[in-house]
Amino acid sequence: MNIHYDYILLQMLMVLFPIILYQAIMSDKKMSQKAETAYWFAVCAITVSLCIVFSIQLEEGIYLDLRMIPWFLAFIYGGRGVGLLVSAFFIVIRFLMGGNGMITAFLVMFAGCLVMIRFKMQFTNWNRPKKIYMSIAFLVLTSLALIISGALLLDVMTTKVRLLVYIIFTAANSITVWLTVHLLESYREKTELLNEIRKNEKLHVVGQMAASVAHEIRNPMTSVRGFVQLLSTSSSLSDSEKGYLSVCLMELDRANKIISDYLSLGKSLDQEKLCPVNLSWIASQSVNSLSSYSLMENVEVKFTIDHKAIVLGIPGRVQQMLVNLIKNAIEAASPSGLVQVTLRKKEESVEATITDNGTGMTTQQIENLGLPYYSTKEKGTGLGIMVTLQIIKEMGGTWTVKSQLNQGTQFTLTFPLAQEDGSLASQESSLVSIP
Repeated sequence: MNIHYDYILLQMLMVLFPIILYQAIMSDKKMSQKAETAYWFAVCAITVSLCIVFSIQLEEGIYLDLRMIPWFLAFIYGGRGVGLLVSAFFIVIRFLMGGNGMITAFLVMFAGCLVMIRFKMQFTNWNRPKKIYMSIAFLVLTSLALIISGALLLDVMTTKVRLLVYIIFTAANSITVWLTVHLLESYREKTELLNEIRKNEKLHVVGQMAASVAHEIRNPMTSVRGFVQLLSTSSSLSDSEKGYLSVCLMELDRANKIISDYLSLGKSLDQEKLCPVNLSWIASQSVNSLSSYSLMENVEVKFTIDHKAIVLGIPGRVQQMLVNLIKNAIEAASPSGLVQVTLRKKEESVEATITDNGTGMTTQQIENLGLPYYSTKEKGTGLGIMVTLQIIKEMGGTWTVKSQLNQGTQFTLTFPLAQEDGSLASQESSLVSIP
């Protein structure tokens, strides 16, 4: 029996090549979800076939190869559907090849599919080192399962040469899956970091512009608004002329709100120090302050809280963050919609969710949230969500968005808990009701 070291190295290259190709394709342009799914199915199915073609033949009908790695990648990065399709593809190819080892391969593949469905759900929540360690452990266990089940079911005698092949086979699986997962996760982390840097650069530019321009614009606008308001009290004006002046006042107020958002972008952590704040109380005040607005939009707002939650933040900024999110949810759910605001404490964090049953967003719209001048509203500027995301970052929190068109959106915020101090009462009394 020949060990075929060249076949092993060739299989490792065949598994790694699609990963390198994937990074080359994704570096030039962003692939759509359907195209990425199709890519993973195509490359994983082809790689499985090539691994079987260049497998190590222990004896007639019994093969060892690296087919479990592209099968594993199909589940992890392609999704459950791609993983099951690649599994079915492998079963067809292996059935055509036949041999005594076919039943063993089918049993291990079936058991692996059941485990992978659960493994995939946990995989996305792990950091990169744990993803690598767990992937290696899974492939080692799968390799051992093939070896042991084959030895038991086929009653194959283990010789020194065969044992050496088993060791090389297990080591090749471990090394190759370590390289593939490391390359893919490193690439994804770098892509996310690059996107974050680009967003921060845009926010920095907007912040600088706000600091230098906003105050100068607000001063003449205040004078104009005062004269328009005085003019509207004149008895010599017709009803239509007073209507025009009313529209002017509304538009001036809207422009003033935009300037306030620009000024918020110009703020930094150096100006104010974070302190413990009662997130539960501020959330309750934010919901109450928007009660008249929700009635006007004919939207029901439900507020649920299980425990008092203390986090680090700036009271006024925390309230601004929650008001922005709840107000957006009310506008999305209008008319006759429902908004649910929920606070739940976990072990060392608190999770706040704002859910609406409104228009929802596409995947592309979710990815563009926080970009300067991007908004899903017809007359929106996108500054409100930019300020909100900046405040979340200042507080050391994280945010996620789940949304489907015409079904609604769920905005989830997670903040680390802090220790309570004696300044909370004075902070709460200083907050104002936002109309």
